[in-house]
Amino acid sequence: MLRTAKPDNTEDVINQVLSKVPGGKVAVFMKDKPDGEATEQVLAAVTPRGLVDMKDFMDKVHMTKIGPEVDNLNVAGAFVKWTFANVINEVEDIIDAEKEIKHSQIQSKVEKMLERTDHFKKF
Repeated sequence: MLRTAKPDNTEDVINQVLSKVPGGKVAVFMKDKPDGEATEQVLAAVTPRGLVDMKDFMDKVHMTKIGPEVDNLNVAGAFVKWTFANVINEVEDIIDAEKEIKHSQIQSKVEKMLERTDHFKKF
């Protein structure tokens, strides 16, 4: 059975959406290259209005941290350091004792360690 091909109305949809967007320039996150035909069509439609690449601006926004964010990063860093120190100690003990242990056993032990809420009080 043959079906009638649907007409490609992508350009009409893009123009309808842009007609609802007030102002002139359009802010976008530009990639190295467009990731498809639809992206190329949208960029072609908005280019005459003027494109503003948001990457530099958003990089600056994400780089700026307020006090609580810095505190959270410090806690997260300390937690990761503590976790990996424990994992490394565990692996070193296994190597030193020349034990043959499955990775799943190490994984299980680490997960159990992380499930203990009393460990979190350190942070």
